Amino acid sequence: MKLIIEKLIYEGWGIGHEENNPSTKLGAGRAIFVKKSVPGDVLEVKITKEKKSYAEAVIEKIIEPSAKRIEPPCPYFNLCGGCEHQNIAYPDQLKFKAEIFKETLDRQGIETEILQIIQASEPFFYRNSIRFFLIEKESGQKVFTRHNYLYNDGLVEAGSCLLQSEKSNEILAKILGVVNSDRNKSLSGFYQVKIREGKFTDEFMVELMTEDSILPFESELKTALKEIPEIKSLYHTVTPNKQLQNIRRRLLFGSPIIYEKIGHYKFQISPDSFFQTNSLGVKTLYEKIREFTEVGIGDTVLDLFCGTGTIGIYLSTLAKKIIGIEIVQSAINDAKINARINNISNCEFIHADANLWLEDGQIDKYINAKIILDPPRAGLNKELVEKLSTLDFELLTYVSCNPATFARDIKEFEKYGLKLKKVQPLDMFPQTHHLECVGLISKN
Repeated sequence: MKLIIEKLIYEGWGIGHEENNPSTKLGAGRAIFVKKSVPGDVLEVKITKEKKSYAEAVIEKIIEPSAKRIEPPCPYFNLCGGCEHQNIAYPDQLKFKAEIFKETLDRQGIETEILQIIQASEPFFYRNSIRFFLIEKESGQKVFTRHNYLYNDGLVEAGSCLLQSEKSNEILAKILGVVNSDRNKSLSGFYQVKIREGKFTDEFMVELMTEDSILPFESELKTALKEIPEIKSLYHTVTPNKQLQNIRRRLLFGSPIIYEKIGHYKFQISPDSFFQTNSLGVKTLYEKIREFTEVGIGDTVLDLFCGTGTIGIYLSTLAKKIIGIEIVQSAINDAKINARINNISNCEFIHADANLWLEDGQIDKYINAKIILDPPRAGLNKELVEKLSTLDFELLTYVSCNPATFARDIKEFEKYGLKLKKVQPLDMFPQTHHLECVGLISKN
């Protein structure tokens, strides 16, 4: 099928419409979604999934490339699901993302001031955490792979990634050299490598994951990875049946944790810690949160969905009190440690479900508090929006990594008379469809 890509939409899809041809079984004018496409492309596509009102397709041939299409620098881009937009120059990526963000709010009928998108300081090499799957070919050769976007459980060979640092790629190459040193020795359950990096500390943590307690090439891997001084922590992590339940870890050498710095603050990263994927952009994000929240001397700040406490700690200098609420116990443990590391005494981190904590009436103790929301990608539930809307606050700052659920939640707030005064989109994830935003919600 011939298709002209008209524009990009959220989640990295290009969209075109089937030509008005009554003979086609899809029906005239149906929307066709195509990953890795660029507005202006004229393509030959193959339908892979049909729905009532749209279809998904893959590119079979580029008949006429868009003027916006460039050659992607990554040799694995055409099949790897790690990013969607390396075939578009970064300034054009920003323009498309800004358009998509505005359309997302427009669809919900939200009228507000949208500030100019803040671009990333580095469009490549910004990721501080990444996973690679390790597989063994019939020949005995071992290769690293990433998710193949064409198939739900498919893999594509990828020995490096341009979104992570050169040092991370060097670590991958070192591991691959070791496991290929003996073609007759099987991987025997060794299936994944995870690398975490402190961008501002130059400290690395490496996890070697197996399905059972046996780690092939253990001695050789320890020897080889000790040759890279930036690796401060090496773990063998056992995940039975490749599930994340019942994880067991052995520290093979080094420290159990590494550190990262954001501004003047230092944060501990353990194997279970959540940390923003783009360390280089976190300071910019947190400064925008500080600006929107207008934290002043004597203020109490409620940081709901606080994770490991990084936002609250970053804002703690002027505030009288930071109260962080998080349902994940390990994250609360890390938050308390992070406060101690930075000698901060005005942060209290509570292990609780934000919804239930509010229902228990605890919020009544914090009249006129500044409120920060940084929920997971699924956003807020309607009950929490309703409860927040009844609170006595002047401003509420909503941080989101999912514009679609952000817009949905803003529309829900509007039912209770609240308004999105302004919103700041930030590109924390160049080459991908993801976009961060910070919104300021007011009762006035």
